[in-house]
Amino acid sequence: MLLFLGDLGASELMLLMLIVPLGAVLHFLPSIIAFKRPDRLLIFLVNLLAGWSIIGWFVALYLALRKAPVPKPFSFSTAPAGTSAISVADELGKLRDLRNQGVLTAAEFERQKNNLLS
Repeated sequence: MLLFLGDLGASELMLLMLIVPLGAVLHFLPSIIAFKRPDRLLIFLVNLLAGWSIIGWFVALYLALRKAPVPKPFSFSTAPAGTSAISVADELGKLRDLRNQGVLTAAEFERQKNNLLS
């Protein structure tokens, strides 16, 4: 690589060694911002493939800074239909146990039970 740089002095080489990593960090800034997002792979690919253009870089930055990732289209819930009934039954069982242990009074138990069932 040094053959292509020609006759560079120490100060020019040091400046080049600072500019190249700084430019790489600046180029991949959207990917760095999106590191903990669930759609970070999409953002990285947009940043890598289209980030060389100003528009591509700003698109990647927008994707990294938006509030929530776009939900997957045509995704269906895998939870069974009776999940809410099971959780209400579990909560009622916990309330019954608390009443039997003396933590809740009968009136508190009835009030919490009515809140769960309504």
